[in-house]
Formats: sequence, structure tokens, C-alpha cells
Amino acid sequence: MRPMRLDMAGFTVFRDDTTVDFTDADFFALVGPTGSGKSTVLDAICFALYGTVPRWGGTRGLTNALAPSATEARVRLVFESGGSRYVATRVVRRDGRGNVKTANAGLQLMPAGFDVTKLDTGLSPDDLGEVVAGTPAEMEQAVLEAVGLPYEQFTSCVVLPQGQFADFLHAKPATRQQILVNLLGLGVYETVQKRATARAAAAEARLEAVDQVLAGLTGVDDEALAGADARVDRMAELAAAVTAAVPELAAARATAREAAVALTALDDELTVLTGVRAPGGVAEVALAVTTARAEAEAAATGVSLAEEREEKLRGELAGAGDESALRLLLRAYEDRDRLSGEAETVRATVGAANDEHASAVAALAAARADAERAEAELEAAFRAHEEAKATDLAVSLRVHLHAGAACPVCEQPVAEVPAVPADSAVAAATAAGKAARAATKA
Repeated sequence: MRPMRLDMAGFTVFRDDTTVDFTDADFFALVGPTGSGKSTVLDAICFALYGTVPRWGGTRGLTNALAPSATEARVRLVFESGGSRYVATRVVRRDGRGNVKTANAGLQLMPAGFDVTKLDTGLSPDDLGEVVAGTPAEMEQAVLEAVGLPYEQFTSCVVLPQGQFADFLHAKPATRQQILVNLLGLGVYETVQKRATARAAAAEARLEAVDQVLAGLTGVDDEALAGADARVDRMAELAAAVTAAVPELAAARATAREAAVALTALDDELTVLTGVRAPGGVAEVALAVTTARAEAEAAATGVSLAEEREEKLRGELAGAGDESALRLLLRAYEDRDRLSGEAETVRATVGAANDEHASAVAALAAARADAERAEAELEAAFRAHEEAKATDLAVSLRVHLHAGAACPVCEQPVAEVPAVPADSAVAAATAAGKAARAATKA
């Protein structure tokens, strides 16, 4: 037995997923401080094969397989034995009551040329090869046939428990001999010896019987021997003919018995039928039977057509490809229909928005025209305000003017003093300016 790869998770000190690769190792040594898990690696190999470890004290110590606070422990061992590659798996779980039990155990014969590194890609158990054992009960015999050693001898000469190396050296000669016979596969010679002894004993018995027969023959010469040989040949021919005829005779007798039984049954039926009289309504019943048969034939034809249709649909379904892809395609069609409806709604919304936009554009143009007009009126109001200030200033000078007096501005004599307005021109211009400003803000 040669280990190739060991995977552990939640197993004693190895709480996280841990892989030990022995693929390219002809010899190896596990080195580390006490408690680092060196012995646990060997325990995991033994546990994967036999479901227990020597230092656990038997299968009752199964709780030792779980790491502290872990609820599940998984161990998987890939090994070669007898030119074949196997994978042994065991899973231990703790239930809600705190009981620890083996949840899964199996041994599989891996296909030739299987790449062990593919185990890192998450293969399913079906991908690992032929199932040799699928329950803990089947594992014991399957591992014994694959490895060639029972648990006791495996832990005595392959994976020795700590401190027990001397047990093998000091074992009784018969025990060591049996271990070496199992380890080296020498049991085949014991089987050959037993079969050869049995065949020799049978040959000696037949020889002794022939000797006794020959001793009882007296007065036998060549002529008598030739006559006996001829009779033996004749008897052999007759025996062959009888042997060939016996099955035919047995078949003929069986056929005759069946024919006699059938004849008796027919006689009984004939006796019964002789007293049978056709009841009334036979024609209607015959018509109903004919109609029912026609309907049955039509139904059978319909069933045949339905089966043909079903077969055609199955072929179309098989040719359509993956079911998940078809479901995605159907979902895409549904989404397309839903989006088509939403697109119509969006088109209507866009049309309304375009109408509102056109109205807004027209309102904006009108507002801009009003704004330009208000700006012009505000500008005119500013000019009118300036003119009003000049007018009010001139009016303030009229108060001091008299007809015939000189004008203080142009120094010309005033022929006639104009009338003084009742209201201020600046006040009217200011009111008009406020109105124009309010229109501009609007």
C-alpha cells in the first residue's frame, strides 16, 4: 500500500482544510514539535481505511476524530495497492445531542490515469470511479481485499502506534509469520498447495478403484478385450442416442399431458355450450361490441398518434439543447414582451413630454419677447425719469420768474411765465419706472 494524497478537514488538530501530498515522495519524514500533528497524519491514514485509530481505544473513541468545537470531520486518502489506485473517504458528524457517528464511508476504485490534482477542482463522488464499498459495514471487507491486511496486522507492521514498534519484533514466531505471509502475499502458495493436495488425493482414489477393478478381471485375452471394447463403443452410442432421445420423450409426454388436459377442458366447455341458448338482445349487444371495438381501435390509433407526437416532441426537446438554456430563452422572451409593453408606455410618455416641451418652447419664446419688451419699456422709463428730473428742475426755476425779467439760465427776457404743473414729473416717471421694473422681473 502506497499513500498518494491525504485530505483532512476538522480532524483532531487539523481544523482547517489540509492536504498532504505524497505523490513524488519515495521516503519522507514528519518533523515538528510535540503536538504539531505528526502522529495525527498517520492516524488519519489509519482512520480513512479502518475507521479507528489504535490510541483511541477502538471505535468507541470516535469523538477523538473531531477537532475542538467542530461538528464535522472529513478524511480522504488516495492510495495505490496491487497496481490499482483507490480513494477511501470517511465523514464523522456530531448531532444536536452531542453524539458522534460516522455519517459517510466509502471506497472507490479510481479509473486508470486519473490525475490526483483534479481533486482540488471540487469533483463530485461520482467522478472518482467505481464504488467498491458505500457503507461503513462494507468498508472492512473492501479495505481488506484492497490492502491485503486486517486492522490488527496493519497497525502492527505498516502504521505502528507510538511506542509499539517492539511489539512486532517480540511477537510470537507464528504471529510474525502470518503477518509476513499477508504482507508479502504468500497466501497464494498455501492455496495452491491445498488445491494440489486435493487433486492428488482424488487421483489416488481413482487409481485405487481402477486397480481393484483390474484385480477382479481373470481369463481376459486380446480377443475378449477387443469384444468388450466393441460392446463399450456400442453401449456408448446407445447411451448417446438414449440421452438425446430422453428430452424429446419427456417433451412429448409433457405435450401429451397438456393436450389431454386441454381436450378435457374443451369437452367440459362443449358440454356447457350445448345447453347455452342465445338470450334476447344479442344483436344489440353484438352491435354495441362492434361499436366498442371500433372506438377502441380509434382510441388505440389516437394513442399511437399521441405516442408518435410525444416521441417527436422528445426528439425536438433533445435537439433543442440544455433545459436551463431553454428556460433562460423563455425568460428572455417574457422579458422582451414585458419590455415591449413598457416601451409603448415610454413612447406615450415621451410623446406627452414632447408636447409639453413644444408648449414650453412656445411659452419661452413669448416670455423672451415679453422680457425684451419690458427691457425696452424699462430703458424708456429710465430716459423719461432723467427728462422728468430736468423738467422738475425747470419748474422749480419758474417760481422765481416774472414777465419781463431775465431768465437765470439763458439770460433772455421772459415774455410770459408758463404755468407751474400741479404734480411732479419725477414722481410720475418713478411710478412708471417701478411698473417697468416689475414687468422686467416678471
